[in-house]
Amino acid sequence: MPIDLNLISAIAALDVPAPPATDDPQEQRKGAFAYEQAVYSQLGAVGPELPTREHIVPVEGHPDVLVRLYYPREPAADLNLPVCLHFFGGGWRQGGIHHPSVATHCAVRAAKANIVVAAISYALAPEHPYPAALEQGYAALEWLVREAGSLGVDPTRIALSGQSAGGNLVAALTHVNRDRARHPLAMQILEVPGLDLTLAHTDRDAIELPDEQWAVLEHMIADYVPRAEDRLSPYASPLLAEDFRDLPPAYIVTAECDPFRGDGEAYAAALAGAGIPVAALRLVGLTHEGGLYERASLTARTGQAAIATALRTLHD
Repeated sequence: MPIDLNLISAIAALDVPAPPATDDPQEQRKGAFAYEQAVYSQLGAVGPELPTREHIVPVEGHPDVLVRLYYPREPAADLNLPVCLHFFGGGWRQGGIHHPSVATHCAVRAAKANIVVAAISYALAPEHPYPAALEQGYAALEWLVREAGSLGVDPTRIALSGQSAGGNLVAALTHVNRDRARHPLAMQILEVPGLDLTLAHTDRDAIELPDEQWAVLEHMIADYVPRAEDRLSPYASPLLAEDFRDLPPAYIVTAECDPFRGDGEAYAAALAGAGIPVAALRLVGLTHEGGLYERASLTARTGQAAIATALRTLHD
């Protein structure tokens, strides 16, 4: 199926210029945030106003990390609701819980699934390269389990979710958790994840990208994991793991016109081969970012609804 031309036309009609290229990380993040504000406000979903609480979680050897909890109703210690720890996307070097798409999706999922969504504001590369964000994620998971009672969440009903680079961090965190604490994880949700940082599994037939864009992707990976040998670790490239056993059930969403669909679909096959329950959904006609624009794409709306439905199973 060809790329969703209705979505492409809707984005083009806004006439919002792409963020200018820059080597300054702060300027790059400002540009990305401004672009998302301009486009998402017109083409993205509108989320409900929910109660939120923010907590600072200490992380040994790395910066402390902010976690924002979205509650479907006023928080109380006796809620005992399922919780989903969410990781935003942005190539490990931009994005954040302040971005409108992240805030909206967290609120929508909390409301529709009747769960608590814990959005983690992990540190960005190149200032904080691998494994800073991953260790922050592990610390946040440990904190959710440890403080579950006071937070109103059930430590036996924990899900992880992440979009793009956040999906990479989620998959990596399941390996870390299995190798360390083995906290019970009910589900992992990976949205358009990049899971092999050597780029050996990318599907270059998914969409034609100019050499400049491939160079940007390679630079992004080098910023996050500067040492090439570290990219072979399952904590950086979960798809390169030798053992996929004892990982949580997975719900993997890929986009048809996205080179990373190769990563997501190969990971689904690897998990299934190890006996892990897995469902894989390919969003036809969409690009890597297309799933964000629900007002312009029925496919995007369907994908987001499917994720909310999956999260509701945490009550089963």
